[in-house]
Amino acid sequence: MEFTSNDKQAPQKAPRKKTVDWGARTVRIELFILLIGSALLLCAVSLFLAFSNTQKAQSEYLDDTKYQAVFLNIGQVYFGKITTINDKFMVLNSVFYVNCNTGDGTNNCQQNGNNTYTLYKLGINELHAPQDQMVINQSQVAYWENIKDSSKVVQAINQYKKNPNAANSQVQSGGTSGQNAATPPATNTQPQTTTP
Repeated sequence: MEFTSNDKQAPQKAPRKKTVDWGARTVRIELFILLIGSALLLCAVSLFLAFSNTQKAQSEYLDDTKYQAVFLNIGQVYFGKITTINDKFMVLNSVFYVNCNTGDGTNNCQQNGNNTYTLYKLGINELHAPQDQMVINQSQVAYWENIKDSSKVVQAINQYKKNPNAANSQVQSGGTSGQNAATPPATNTQPQTTTP
């Protein structure tokens, strides 16, 4: 017995040929290239800014033949030679600092006209006897300056170097001051070395 089928077989579809939408693919490739290029450019600019300072570095202003005055945010001033300076810290050697003697027992030098400023060598008068070097955090520095050789401070430092046994150097700012008998009177123009 033979079976015949009256069922019609569904026509088979021919396999569909894949077509590539080159227009959409090109747009995606261009967008990918644009994003990668932008990211690389941004990285390059970031690295340039991180490793090169667009402003002049502080060390380029440093005159290593001069003394510097370093003004701290707390109002204290230190004098010496800056040997290292970067964006984190500075190293100050041959350190001196100034204290004001008003002669009336107060420390308010701005209100008293008869002021004597005494220049002290770091490590001589301090109880903790520090070494003659300071490492100063840049966040504590208000500003610093190179000092001329004609400065009263530099003249007092030079006098100290000639006679290190003299611990303090005094410079008077207007009027007379109470100085001990062993100390010659200070003048308005020349610093003076005194013994401790």
